[in-house]
Amino acid sequence: MNATRGTLVRLAVLVTPALACNLDRVPTAPGTPIRAELVAAAGVSSFVCDVGGATWEGDADAAVVRDLAPSGVMRVAFNYNNRNNATRDPITGALTGPGIDMSCKLAQGTHAQFVAIAYLGAPPLLVGLANGDWDAAFAFDQTLEPPGITAAIPHIGVDNTYLVRGDAAFQKVADVDAPGVRISVAQGSSPDIYLGRTLKYATLVRTPATPQALDLLGTGQVDAFAGGRGPQVMAFIACCLPGGRLLPDNYLIANLAMVVPDTATGHGGAGLQYIDEFVEWAKTTGLFQLAIDRAKQGGTHVTPALPPAQRIGLLLHHVTRLVTTGVLNDGQGNALAVKLQGAVEKLADDETEAAMSKLGAFINQVEAFHAAGMLSDGQSASLLEIARDVVTRATT
Repeated sequence: MNATRGTLVRLAVLVTPALACNLDRVPTAPGTPIRAELVAAAGVSSFVCDVGGATWEGDADAAVVRDLAPSGVMRVAFNYNNRNNATRDPITGALTGPGIDMSCKLAQGTHAQFVAIAYLGAPPLLVGLANGDWDAAFAFDQTLEPPGITAAIPHIGVDNTYLVRGDAAFQKVADVDAPGVRISVAQGSSPDIYLGRTLKYATLVRTPATPQALDLLGTGQVDAFAGGRGPQVMAFIACCLPGGRLLPDNYLIANLAMVVPDTATGHGGAGLQYIDEFVEWAKTTGLFQLAIDRAKQGGTHVTPALPPAQRIGLLLHHVTRLVTTGVLNDGQGNALAVKLQGAVEKLADDETEAAMSKLGAFINQVEAFHAAGMLSDGQSASLLEIARDVVTRATT
């Protein structure tokens, strides 16, 4: 089924042998792997596509579909140990969060069937990558990605700091990197990868997931926990670490991005370019901010817009797809492309005013094609959101 608003979507759940926790504190019995068809047969709602806001129309061509849905279904993986990607209800198994909201919009605009594959942490997600189990994933900081994947442009910046006990001497993050200091961290997370490369004296104590890392601090087995500032950490302080403090500065702002397997980029990168445009469109329209607000995640922000020339380049790719899919003929596509290319050339010559004039002509042409019925409401809006925002930023 297509991932449309209010649609129930099937989920393939991968359960690790470790105990699951309710709000990361109350143990429940280990789960058993659930096959997607069994979930659907039992009538279980894995997640609901109910995010509002603007509607994406990506005009995916065959090259995009081959990259993102080679089996005919777009399989998106989620590291739900990072709640900026997704959160999994420990009772129902349902996923919610920014990654789910954005995947619903992406699938809707791609007109592709969408299933989600949930992993508790980065290590099992990378096993899924090796097994060819997913086509895209919400997982990593783009600068910390492991081998075998390529990141799209980042969409969410996440503050990372240390949580320490109230009586700890640490006042800033630099204080923590000292001989004899033990820091708990979720294995394979952005903090783990970053600190593994940068710490000089302190020792990392890795756990399968965030709940166990927090527990080590709560029981006094480590001196600090490395992670974000979100509600999971705040709830832990409230319930289990009275007087606990998040240090005021950050050792890392992790810029999270969707990733694709390198096998997908080997097809020419059409899928990655498509995701890049979707991400930039979702940032421009406010959809990512809406998703962050719905998730109530603290210590996060939408990443800044790309430079104008790169944003216009994404629109050029979209125009090419409109021609490839037969929405526009070659002449109509060229009428749009020459204006975009002209804007890029003027920007390269530092002629911003002339570049915006070219982009204004592109906007007028899109509006004319829409008025003539050549472009649908969704198609024209998806092109115009980024173009108008580039002009607004350049002229105000």
